[in-house]
Amino acid sequence: MRVLLNAYRGSPFCGGLGVYLFYLSRELAGLGVEVDVVVGPPYPDPLDEWATVHKMENLNIWMVRTRSMPYETRKRLFSPWNFVDYLLTRFHVFPEMETFSMRSFFYLRDLLKKKRFDIIHDVNTLGWGLLPMKGYGIPVVSTIHHPLNRDRSADLTMDTTFWGKLTTLLFYPLGMQRFVGKRLDRIITSSYEGVEELGRAFGIDRKKISVVFNGMDVDLFRNTGEKREQNALLFVGNTEDHKKGVHFLFEALSLLPEKVRLTVVDEKKQNASGLVKKFGVEKRVEFTGKVDHRTLVSLYSRKTILVMSSLYEGFGLPAAEAMACKTPVVATAAGALKEVVDADTGILVPPGDAAALADAIMRLLNDAGLRKKMGEKGRLRAENNFAWPVAAKNTLDVYRDVIAGFRSSQ
Repeated sequence: MRVLLNAYRGSPFCGGLGVYLFYLSRELAGLGVEVDVVVGPPYPDPLDEWATVHKMENLNIWMVRTRSMPYETRKRLFSPWNFVDYLLTRFHVFPEMETFSMRSFFYLRDLLKKKRFDIIHDVNTLGWGLLPMKGYGIPVVSTIHHPLNRDRSADLTMDTTFWGKLTTLLFYPLGMQRFVGKRLDRIITSSYEGVEELGRAFGIDRKKISVVFNGMDVDLFRNTGEKREQNALLFVGNTEDHKKGVHFLFEALSLLPEKVRLTVVDEKKQNASGLVKKFGVEKRVEFTGKVDHRTLVSLYSRKTILVMSSLYEGFGLPAAEAMACKTPVVATAAGALKEVVDADTGILVPPGDAAALADAIMRLLNDAGLRKKMGEKGRLRAENNFAWPVAAKNTLDVYRDVIAGFRSSQ
């Protein structure tokens, strides 16, 4: 089988999109799939060992003032799609997904003169260019972990001015993604919660959505054998993302004994800084800043409990990573988290309830036997459900189903 993966960003260090692209392409190649990747900047770590990479240009000029642009960047503005990017960003539109998809469409027109593909797999773009791409006679699927309406709603709650709300509305291309998503051959999402969410937000027929749980590197994320710290909580995530519910995390900490400490894997940003002061827990919270994978695995292995206070999660990768490191989880039953964490691997509480979060944490802190049992079960659950080889095999099954349906309809 020949597969074209299409992703507007590729570096594993730019977020989950790059991680997904790296591991999925590698595992598909290991299953005998011939993989090509069309990708925008920041570009991925070298994939040449298992894939053919085609790099699309993007100047990344969102929020960059014209007079601040280097001369070399300004010279390149006059190529067609760079100029479209420039014009849209001046009106506070974030055009990266739209213009990447159009660049990819025109590039593919020439690429198809040299090779054919059985399926095109777009990763989280849902850009306009996917629709004319269907005219090439190849089925097109897209992965979308959750619709952006959740992100937009969270940002709108924090905007206090008309201008702030307007720029937030312009930033998120929900109209485009809703229109395009309904017209593709299949949507892949990472949870059954995501199926319902995509149906509500984008009106996508549930029959056109397939669930493939997110993958993770269970060889990398495994317990290091380091000594567990006592009364040590861990949070991994962006504290400026209002969906993460860090307000309730810090409030819950304030309800716990003074000996309980919290490590936050993120920089000390404005939102978190204000909240630790509000709840009087400054001396009990450590911010690590960004850490490498080795340090993150060590933190998962050493801390007592991972806490996720989210108001919504499209999947909840830190929970799966902690489970793989034999660390029990206290999380909210928000979005897909209730599909990642079960009663054998952690405790789920209602979202937005700091007291319930604190009670669940204390229950686990006071029961070492339960923590150990949950840790062992968590490792097994991660291996059986969230390993990348499992995710790639399930994705390949979706491809085969889509291709068979597409060919039978011709």
